[in-house]
Amino acid sequence: MKPGERRRSIVLAYANGGLWGLGSGLTGTTLVFYLAQNYGAKGMALSWLLAAPALVGVLRLLTPLWMDRIGSRRKFCAAMFFTSAIVLLGLPLMSAPHILPATSRSSTALVCCWAGHHLFGHFGYVALWSWFGDLVPAAIRGRFVGRRSAWMNAGKVLGIVLSAAGAFYWQSYCQSAARPDLLWLGFATIATLGATAMLLAVWPLLKMIDPPSPSQIGARQAAYRMQELLLPFADRKFRRLLLYGMWFSFANGITDMALRVYQITVLQITYAEKRILDCSSRGMQSTLMPWVGKQVDRRGNVPALVLSQGLVAAALLFLLPASQEAKWWVVGTYVLWIAYAGTNVAMPNLMLQLSKVECTAAYTAAWFALTQLTYAVSVLMGGVLFDWASENSVVSEIGPWRLDHFAMLIIAGWILRSLGMIWAARIHEPT
Repeated sequence: MKPGERRRSIVLAYANGGLWGLGSGLTGTTLVFYLAQNYGAKGMALSWLLAAPALVGVLRLLTPLWMDRIGSRRKFCAAMFFTSAIVLLGLPLMSAPHILPATSRSSTALVCCWAGHHLFGHFGYVALWSWFGDLVPAAIRGRFVGRRSAWMNAGKVLGIVLSAAGAFYWQSYCQSAARPDLLWLGFATIATLGATAMLLAVWPLLKMIDPPSPSQIGARQAAYRMQELLLPFADRKFRRLLLYGMWFSFANGITDMALRVYQITVLQITYAEKRILDCSSRGMQSTLMPWVGKQVDRRGNVPALVLSQGLVAAALLFLLPASQEAKWWVVGTYVLWIAYAGTNVAMPNLMLQLSKVECTAAYTAAWFALTQLTYAVSVLMGGVLFDWASENSVVSEIGPWRLDHFAMLIIAGWILRSLGMIWAARIHEPT
């Protein structure tokens, strides 16, 4: 591989990240969450919306087998991301009111399209990270992950700004025209624009080089690939990373739906306000990620993980004093969530560092499948817990404080996320 070809492909990888981030920012979970609530979806239905993409993601464990059938990571990635964007384009049409005879069916169609969009994206991401493992030398991989993550986050920020502005304009129009029945159309249009940006993100992949892989894509028998799928679970060092990733996902998922509902229904944070907060936090992450990439290359990934985990956990405490009249407390949460810059760089970098070069795709598939499955199960558990606590009006008194079910879930989230620091500290990095 010529150095110029490698550099050009790395730049194209940044472009892919930026365009995909733009589409993700326009069409994120927050937008689909608001759209589902507009259809009248409640507790468990909303939990399924969050959990379904991760549940179907278990199928990505078979990605190495399907990638062999095509014989090229470039072709496989392009095909999967293209299909993912096409499915997303169908989301506004399939889930639109009156297309199906009941709003419950519209919500179901929304969940199915959203899950299908993610399923094909999951397949593409496994191949993509395997590709990056061979394309980028280990000595500068942290810098690469940091810079690509920064480009992706920058794209998301731009998408969030456009999404928030479009939603604010359309909501204002629907209110002034007394047409709340048209509110869904604005969200659907934003989703269509996001899918279009994702289609454009496929082009840089087609221009990147696909270096020879030690895993011999397309040249090994299916039986051998099946054996490779088990290697990540037998690897002690990688298992430590998996345990941390699963705890990280569990701690985030168990309170995810409750935190979203709390911000929408209790604090009365509008879609535009939520996206502005997301934009500000992600924008600061983008500025930090290249620096974080340099630090993990020099000093290691584990210190960055431990510090970031502690800050991310403490962010939830700012939600406790927040109220509809004092929304500004939420700003503290999003400021500390800037620390996700550390986890978003160190985790994928460690995943590649701890993978065996001859079967990177199997390790990548195992990492994403187990962490996302854990997230999905914990989201569903959180939905059941939230519905039970809401229906039974659970309240606890601790000294002078009277805590409702939202406050108790927020405190539980803080404790669980803080315990993640212990799991992160147990990871052994390659020397």
